[in-house]
Amino acid sequence: DIHGQRVVFGIDLSKSNDLTSVSWIVPLDDGTYYCDSHSWVATKYGLIEKMKADNINYQALASAGECSITDLESGVIDYQNIFDFIKNMVDENDLKVLGVAYDPWSFGYLLGSFEKEDWPLVETAQNNKTLSFPTKQFKEYLLNKQITHPNNHLLSIAVDNAILIYDSTGNCRIN
Repeated sequence: DIHGQRVVFGIDLSKSNDLTSVSWIVPLDDGTYYCDSHSWVATKYGLIEKMKADNINYQALASAGECSITDLESGVIDYQNIFDFIKNMVDENDLKVLGVAYDPWSFGYLLGSFEKEDWPLVETAQNNKTLSFPTKQFKEYLLNKQITHPNNHLLSIAVDNAILIYDSTGNCRIN
């Protein structure tokens, strides 16, 4: 139960045929971290085609509550749904938002909504310099079993498919 807990959100907005995702991490009193996520699936080029290309049954995952499939005729993600999802989660669980990390790409559409909530916003560019340390730390926490999460199949697929790429200085990011 995360009711009343502190939480950090991370938002990765997509283009037209990628997943948009919100992840959250809750630091627990025992030194572990609870993590979960929710994704939005664009259908600009067709849902069936996307499911075949990704080899993922997004319809089943949507039924399980792990993702939402866009209902816009254009097939793109309605970014307002991302803000509404986070706002509802915070309000329903009386969460204390420690921060909202976001990639500045296209976040301008949502920036005003988030600023009105007075939640700390952390612009986070997706590059080796910014993401190397937290990526390595997350990997260490996973290996040390300090990360707990529900049986979220889409999150498991994402983690299982994450490949770390390193630059010449040893910094890494997820490819």
